[in-house]
Amino acid sequence: MVTLTGTVTDEKTGKPLPFANVFINNSTIGTNADGDGNYRLPNLPIGNLEIGVSFLGYETLRQTLRFEQQGSKKVMFKMKEGMELQGVTVYAKKNKRRERNLKIVTRELLGTNSFAKYCRIINPEVLRIYDEDNGHLGAQSTKPIIIENNALGYRIIQDLDDFDFYQGKVYYGGSTRFELLKPKDEAERKRWRSNQETAYAGSMKHLLASMVSDSLIEEGFKVYQVIPDSLRIFNTVRSVNGQNLLSNHLHNRIEAIRGMRLIRPGELETERLLVSGTALEIFYMKKRERSPYSDMPHPFTQISLPNGYAVITPQGWVVMPMGIEIAGDLGKDRFSSLLPADWKRKE
Repeated sequence: MVTLTGTVTDEKTGKPLPFANVFINNSTIGTNADGDGNYRLPNLPIGNLEIGVSFLGYETLRQTLRFEQQGSKKVMFKMKEGMELQGVTVYAKKNKRRERNLKIVTRELLGTNSFAKYCRIINPEVLRIYDEDNGHLGAQSTKPIIIENNALGYRIIQDLDDFDFYQGKVYYGGSTRFELLKPKDEAERKRWRSNQETAYAGSMKHLLASMVSDSLIEEGFKVYQVIPDSLRIFNTVRSVNGQNLLSNHLHNRIEAIRGMRLIRPGELETERLLVSGTALEIFYMKKRERSPYSDMPHPFTQISLPNGYAVITPQGWVVMPMGIEIAGDLGKDRFSSLLPADWKRKE
């Protein structure tokens, strides 16, 4: 294990920033600096980790560190003061247009699944929402957004660096920190755990862990790899009676593939490489849903790796996405169903 220590300071003045937050992005792992800006983050795994550092009034800092051996590592973080938004129209808190747009931003951040009604943004006033001339709806947060997820038992602290909604598609980015909520009783604790397991089933984390363990079929997934154009028998796949059947694509455009053929060892024992030169088409067979194929009515996702690979952990934690592109069911994940990267399947 690795222990990370250091000091958080103002980039210009060099003065320490007392009680700054230092955390592993997308996880529950984090700490606060002391009154002199000194922090200590122990028990970190070797490998790549994205560190987040936040302090009120400053731009959240994100930095990827690589630990190749156990021991202590000292890293000093220098933070910049926050920048004001420029060149956009920002609406007042009680403006009707803002209220309408706030509903859109909230829906896109929290999602629309059964867990979403148990989630809320505690401090929507920190959202600066603006319309752009090209029809895009944008937003940023002046302070971290606090989301309480009473379906899964987490408080999520989100620095929303960017949010863009246009023609039904959304993109957002920033640093995400999870904190455990305290259950009021044992029944609530069990409900949260049950909901977490439901959120995990069929998730990206579940998919990747199943690839590593070569247990895709057992875990409910079917994965197909697109065959390179140069190896295809036919250039086109015809529909049958107007229906697009997966069976017509099999052995021509796509081929079923096992997890073991997609996973390679990483440089460290805590790393694996997900490798594919062409797109992957994934179905989660334990749920029913419309898909592009008439004979495969299950949640459908397409994953592309622009650089041919991504770095993950055996538990399905993506530590180096390398531009991974996700479209379809797994691209719809929102904060209402999002689990921290360090969530474990078994207690």
